[in-house]
Amino acid sequence: MKKMTTVLTALLGILILISMIGCADAVMRLGKEAAKTRSRLVELRMGMTKNEVVALMGQPSKIEVYEIQGKNLEFWLYLTRYDRPYSAPNPEYTPLAFEEEILEGWGMDYYDQALSKTKQK
Repeated sequence: MKKMTTVLTALLGILILISMIGCADAVMRLGKEAAKTRSRLVELRMGMTKNEVVALMGQPSKIEVYEIQGKNLEFWLYLTRYDRPYSAPNPEYTPLAFEEEILEGWGMDYYDQALSKTKQK
């Protein structure tokens, strides 16, 4: 019986270790993705099309659409920071704003300002 308990404890320890390694890998991967995205932000230009932005930045992590004065304002959110300080994820996104397929602005200031006058769809 004691031998079985020892074996089960060892197996549980191995499973926990494997789980921790998997989580660390995901955090590192997301951190690298965020760093790559941050480095590409400096290449954004007002007036770029969605296709040009995708070619530069890749696909967004999230998309939000809001209506303002009868027009749709579409925000593409890109992961630009990912920390995991105390086991709780702490992602930060940089929003890019499109109106009629054209990049109109980006950043949290632009996002907050736009949301102060919009309704989410």
